[in-house]
Amino acid sequence: MTPSDAEQDDELAPELREIADRAHAAGLKVWTLRWNAHPTVAIVGEPELRVEFPAGRAQREVRISRRDAADWASTDFAHWVFLGDYDAFLDRSSGTVVAALGYTADGFGLAQKKIPGLVPMPEDDPDLAPREGEALTETAFREPVRLRVEHPSVEGLSITIQRPPPRALRVACRENPRTWGVAITGVTTERHDQALGLLQEISTSFFIDLDLSYGLAFRLKKDYRVEWASEPSDEDALSTKMPRFPVLAHNYDAASLYLYARTLVSAPLLEYLAYYQVLEFFMPKYARVAAIQKLRDVLRDPRFDHDDDVVLGRIIEMVTDTGRASATEREQLKATVTRCVDASALVGYLEGHPHGAAAMADKKRISDVRLLNPKDTSASLVEQVADRIYDLRCRIVHGKEGGNGRGEPLRPFGRESKLLTYDLDLIRFVAQRVLITSSGPATWGR
Repeated sequence: MTPSDAEQDDELAPELREIADRAHAAGLKVWTLRWNAHPTVAIVGEPELRVEFPAGRAQREVRISRRDAADWASTDFAHWVFLGDYDAFLDRSSGTVVAALGYTADGFGLAQKKIPGLVPMPEDDPDLAPREGEALTETAFREPVRLRVEHPSVEGLSITIQRPPPRALRVACRENPRTWGVAITGVTTERHDQALGLLQEISTSFFIDLDLSYGLAFRLKKDYRVEWASEPSDEDALSTKMPRFPVLAHNYDAASLYLYARTLVSAPLLEYLAYYQVLEFFMPKYARVAAIQKLRDVLRDPRFDHDDDVVLGRIIEMVTDTGRASATEREQLKATVTRCVDASALVGYLEGHPHGAAAMADKKRISDVRLLNPKDTSASLVEQVADRIYDLRCRIVHGKEGGNGRGEPLRPFGRESKLLTYDLDLIRFVAQRVLITSSGPATWGR
C-alpha cells in the first residue's frame, strides 16, 4: 500500500474529497492509501481514505472507500470519539453513546417473545436506511425491533437496544445489521474515560437484569483489530518432510485437551489454562518419579540408618509431600517440566523466538511472574520456565485480588491478558514436549 497526503492526492474521488475536507476541518488526521493491484507490476488501485479518530489516549483508524462515501457523508462523524477497544463511540453533538453487542444465549427470534416493551421500529425510522451493500432482505430489516427504557428520575437519560444497530454504528464499525446495538442517550460528558465508564457500567447492569428476568445474555462487542496488541511474531520452523503415518500413541485425554486449546481463538486465558491442563494431567506421574528418585538417592547413602526414627520421619515427609497445596503443585509442575523438557531445548527455543525471549525477560510487561533469564544462576532455565508457567496459572485462576499472594488477577479483558501471545507460545511448546515424552509406541496395525 502506498500512503499519500489526501490534500495533495489529485486522483481522490470528489465524494471522498468532501469527506477528507470535513475530517480536516474537524482536526482529524486523514490520508490516502492505494492497494497494489499486482505484487510485481507498478499498478496501484483507487485511493481510499484513512481517518484517525480520537479514542482516549489512543487513536482509532477507519477505512473509507468511494463505495462508503455516501454513507459517511450522511453522518455527523466530526463529533465522534471511539471508546476503548469496543465497537462503540460517543457522539458529542447529541450526547449519545452507541455500541455493538454480541450475544451468547437464545438468539434473536426469542427476544421478541420474551421482553415486554420490545416493539417494531417504524418503517420511516432513520436507522432502517440501509447503507451501501446492505440487503433489504436481511432479517434485521424485515423484523426491526427496539426496546427503550428511560431513567425514572433523570430526564433524558435512557438506554435502548435494537436490531438493526444504529445506522451510524453500522457505518463507523461496519456492523452487520443482524447484530444488536445499544444506545445510551442523555450523556452529559464529552470525555472519553467518563463516557466509556458509563457505557460499561450502565450496559453491564442492564444486561444482567435482562439475563435474570428473560434469560437473554448480551455483551459489548470488541473490535478485535484494536483489542489484541499488534506485536511481532516468532515463526516456528516448519518441517520440509512429507507427513508420515503416526508411530507414537498419545494419551487420548491429554491430547484432546491440547487440540482443544489449539481451537480457541481470542480467548487467551482459556487457551492458557487448557495447555496447563495438559501439563497437569501428567504431573502426578512425574512427581511420583521424582519422589522415587529422591528416595533412591537417600537409600544409596552408606550413612543411612534405618533405625533412626527422625531420619525415617523425614523420608516419609519427603515422599508424601505434606507441605502447602500450592507449593505441592508448583513442585509437581517443576518435576514434570524437568523430566520432559531438556534445558538445551529451552535454550534453542528462546534463541529461535527472540521476540518472545525479550518479552518474557521484561519486568514491565506482565507483573508478578517469573522472568526468564538464561544467565540467572539462582535457578536453572527449566525451573524458571516452570515458575513462570505456574505464576501465570495462579494469576488466571485466582479470581480475587490477592488470591494467590502475587498481586492482581488476570481478567479476560485486562491489559495484561492481551500480552499473553509469547507465553501461549511457550506453554504450547512445553505441552508438546510433555505429550511427546509421555507417548508410547503405537500398537495399531500389529
